[in-house]
Amino acid sequence: MRSIRPQELQSALASAGLRPGDVTMVHSALFRLGQIGDAPIQEIPSRIYAALRRQVGPEGTIVVPTFNFEFCRGREFDRNHSPSKSMGAFSEYVRQLPDSRRSPHPIQSLAAIGPLAKDITHRDTAGAFEEDSSFDAVIEYDAKILTIGCGFEAVSLVHWAEEQVGVPYRYWKSFSGPYRDGRWAGHKTYQMYVRDLDLDPEVRLERIGRALRRRGELRRLRLGAGAVTACRARDFAVAALQLLRRDPTALIRPIASDNTEASNAR
Repeated sequence: MRSIRPQELQSALASAGLRPGDVTMVHSALFRLGQIGDAPIQEIPSRIYAALRRQVGPEGTIVVPTFNFEFCRGREFDRNHSPSKSMGAFSEYVRQLPDSRRSPHPIQSLAAIGPLAKDITHRDTAGAFEEDSSFDAVIEYDAKILTIGCGFEAVSLVHWAEEQVGVPYRYWKSFSGPYRDGRWAGHKTYQMYVRDLDLDPEVRLERIGRALRRRGELRRLRLGAGAVTACRARDFAVAALQLLRRDPTALIRPIASDNTEASNAR
């Protein structure tokens, strides 16, 4: 496994534009980077967190996606204990930190830690990306959208733009099930803008990435066996909306592959 020196990681985060006080939303796939110094694999998430915290300082807020789709299958969602799934080891690490807070949505939640964590995660909306939702707060605060290892295709904020436009390959669906939040337990209903499986769309984000690069709004740096990318949430939202308003199917049309950015969007 390739090894990254801690100084390389810190330098990459600085070059990505992270500054003290930033709200930073992180998508990650740490196995694509390699080992950090002599740290055992299980300590890599804590090393990443420490490097991020040094970069944004105690006044910065770190946000991660903590999605879990078991509620869609009728299983109980426990806001404090249900793990994130398929979001990477770093997301689960942040979710479990003692001072971390998690948004209420049982399917597409966020976890955050830092001074703005409460305001970002207290918002309880039927859909995870609607007005005044936690994802809406990410745009309000113009968070730095950071990918570590996973590439730009993992940026979940794309779903906010899809909902704003009303893309033809998704539709609203309600899910009800058992829900637990601390001592409270009962049944709750939430919504998700789900993919139309008859169309089976493959959403790819390289067109958004290209638009951001043309404007100088996307940074990309090699790190270990992978890369770090960074842009601002509002820049991402504007680029995505412009594409989708011109053509609501812009993100699912077959286009030339780009190994650094093309894949399914989470």
